[in-house]
Amino acid sequence: MTAQHSRPWYCRDGVVDEYKTTLQDDGERLPMLKTLKIIRAIIVNVGVIGIGLYSISRGGDPTVLGGLALGVLGAYNGLELSDYAALLQAYKEVQVDSNDEE
Repeated sequence: MTAQHSRPWYCRDGVVDEYKTTLQDDGERLPMLKTLKIIRAIIVNVGVIGIGLYSISRGGDPTVLGGLALGVLGAYNGLELSDYAALLQAYKEVQVDSNDEE
């Protein structure tokens, strides 16, 4: 039987359950998942900043392009943060479940 855990409001249940399945069934290590997420976030952030700066250097309106780039960065990093929080919550729940079984 699966134990019910109280989850923070910012962790979506479906995402946490999916990560729990990955961590339990596949034996996926948390450091590898964290590393891949960090690499992906760096690539996307550098890409958005680079495209914004290049567009401004080619004569684009800095107000519009700067605001748009900051909006995209904020939205993307907010999603990454919520996904990362769900991963940590799933890892915590898997650890609690494994300690309860012992």
